[in-house]
Amino acid sequence: MTVVACIAHAGSADWVRLPDALAALQARFGRVPVYPAGTPGEAEVLAFELAGTVEVLVAYGGDGTIHQIANGLTRARDGNAAAADGPVVVVLPGGTGNDLVRGLGLPVDPVEAAAAVADGTPVPLDLLECSGRVAANGINAGFAASATDVLSRRVKTALGPAASATDVLSRRVKTALGPAAYTVGGVIAAVRLPSWPVRVEAGGDVFEGEAITLVIGNGPSYGGGRRLLPAADMADGLLDVTVVPKGSPKVRLVTGMARKRLPGGLPAFRGPSARIQTGMPCRLDGEPAATPSAVTVLPGAWRVLLPAGAPRRPGS
Repeated sequence: MTVVACIAHAGSADWVRLPDALAALQARFGRVPVYPAGTPGEAEVLAFELAGTVEVLVAYGGDGTIHQIANGLTRARDGNAAAADGPVVVVLPGGTGNDLVRGLGLPVDPVEAAAAVADGTPVPLDLLECSGRVAANGINAGFAASATDVLSRRVKTALGPAASATDVLSRRVKTALGPAAYTVGGVIAAVRLPSWPVRVEAGGDVFEGEAITLVIGNGPSYGGGRRLLPAADMADGLLDVTVVPKGSPKVRLVTGMARKRLPGGLPAFRGPSARIQTGMPCRLDGEPAATPSAVTVLPGAWRVLLPAGAPRRPGS
């Protein structure tokens, strides 16, 4: 019998759907023990502890939960998660943005996603090494990260002392607005269009100048379904880079956000690694983080269960 466990974010908006999602996997894996993760960093600790004892690890939560689990598994391998004997990961959406799941081409409903992968096969996918952390989906820096901060400050003002804790505030914002929180915050930030000095180099190409946004990714989807890197491939050993320079037309940016994409004609390049110099605010798999100075692809760094017959290129 396959040894399996589930790490589930206890604060997930879809927590009540967990039993039905696991039931969809029962025919293949049997009973799945659940390890709730309710405090910051707990999912990472659990993944680290379970890495050497399970064959299949079900990750139930949003992008932040998946981020923690990927880091826990990588730490358990001393920074190298590519070993064939590591657990196969089943990614089930239980958050708000669910951008990794979207990039994998899975349904954003957790029960439907579980049914889709129940007869699936493990596919080696890349991770990104980001100055000491790994990212499963990628980096979104600049006004998109600032948008979340702007929206959080405005909701914090509206809620008063009840929103003094950042994690409480984040949950209230996302619960109230759902995926629309990303679009609302983006439009608010785009009105001001802050910019930062940026130098980014990847694949022999360099951008240097003032920029509004920098996206470096493994997957195509960011901010709750915006396909900011539509050509990104999570299994090609390369990262994708897109820059929105200062002076980009505001109307085109706001229109693009409403359509969940960036306008065309922006600087875009790819390579196995990137070097970054900027003071932009940053989200790493949607989690606040310092913008890394270097990003390197870890090819085939983990195995994720995907539907049988899925395209070789997740996200395509």
